Amino acid sequence: AHYCFTLYAISAIVRTLRSMGATTTVEISPNSQRAAYDGTPDASPLVDKIFHRLNDDEKEKASRASSYRYLVASSSTEEGRNHRDRHAKAMIERYVIVEQKIQKSKSLGEWEEAACTKLRNTLKYREEKQVDAIRQCFDKDKQSDEDGLHATIRDRLTKRYASKVSIVRGYTKDGLAMFQNVPRNETAWEEEYFIKGNIYMLERALACTERQTNGEKDKVVIFYDYNGYGRKNAPPPLLIKLLLSDLRDHWPERLRHVFVVDSPFIFRAFWAIIKHFIDPITKELVQFITGDVQKKIFREMINEDQAAPFMFEGGKDGKDPDMKAYFYDTPFDHVYGE
Repeated sequence: AHYCFTLYAISAIVRTLRSMGATTTVEISPNSQRAAYDGTPDASPLVDKIFHRLNDDEKEKASRASSYRYLVASSSTEEGRNHRDRHAKAMIERYVIVEQKIQKSKSLGEWEEAACTKLRNTLKYREEKQVDAIRQCFDKDKQSDEDGLHATIRDRLTKRYASKVSIVRGYTKDGLAMFQNVPRNETAWEEEYFIKGNIYMLERALACTERQTNGEKDKVVIFYDYNGYGRKNAPPPLLIKLLLSDLRDHWPERLRHVFVVDSPFIFRAFWAIIKHFIDPITKELVQFITGDVQKKIFREMINEDQAAPFMFEGGKDGKDPDMKAYFYDTPFDHVYGE
C-alpha cells in the first residue's frame, strides 16, 4: 500500500507542478526573471480579449486574487482602477500561459475559452474557500472578531500548525519567498484545514515575494525537508490528490522551484522506476537534493542568513519558530523573523 501511495503521489506531484509553472533547472541565475516559455506565443492579445469579457466584479476579484497589496489597498479612485486592471491582466496571463504550454495544438479561440473558463472557476473557488478571509484573519482589525468567521479560521490555522510543519521563512537572493515544509512534524490530517492551511501559507509566500520585489516577481520557492520522515508522516493519498488538484487549477504559474531535500531512499527508488514513463519536460519539474555536493545549488540561490540548516551547512536561519508570534505579530507579507 505504501508503495502504491508513493508512486501515485510522485506522479500526481509532477503533473501538478508542471501546470503550476515550477522549474528545477540546476543552472540557476540569482538574478533570473520569469522562466522562459520555449516556443510559446505572445499571450498579450488573448489576455486583452479575456479581460474585456470579464465584468467589473470579476476584474476586481481577479485583481484581489492576483495581488495581496491590491487587496489591502484597493480603492475606487482612477489610480486604483488602473492598478486593478494591471493585476487582473497578470492573473489572466497566467491562465493563458498554462493553456499555451499544455495545449500547444489548440487554436487561439480554444486557448481563450479554456483560460477564461478556468479563471472564472478560480474566482468561484476562492469565494467558496473564503480565501480572502484566510489571508486577512490575523490582521489587527480582524482580531476583535472573537466569534465570527475570522476567529474560526484563526483558531483552526493555529491548531493546524501547532506542530510547525510549515512556515514561510527567508528569501532567495532574487527576492522569492521560501515556503518551507517539514513532513516529519505531521502525523494527523483533517481535510478542510489541510487544504486551507496550505492555501494560507502559499498566499502568504506570494504576498512576501510581492512586497520584497515591489511587485516585480510573482512566484515562490517550495522546500520539503524530508529528514526524519517515516511512513507515519504520509498523508492519505486522496487528500494529496485533492490538494494538488486545487493548486494546479487555481494557482497556475506561481512556483519557481520545488525542492525535495534529503528524501528517503524509497522515494528516489520509485522515481527511478516511473521516470521512464514520463516525458522529458515533466521529468525536469521535481528535483531531489541530497548531500553537500548537490546542495551547492542552494548556496547559489540563498544567502547564509536566509538559509535553513537543512539547505546547506552554515545555514543560519534555523531557530525553532514561535508560531504564535508568526501568526499574530508578523505582518502577512513578511516572512518569519522579518
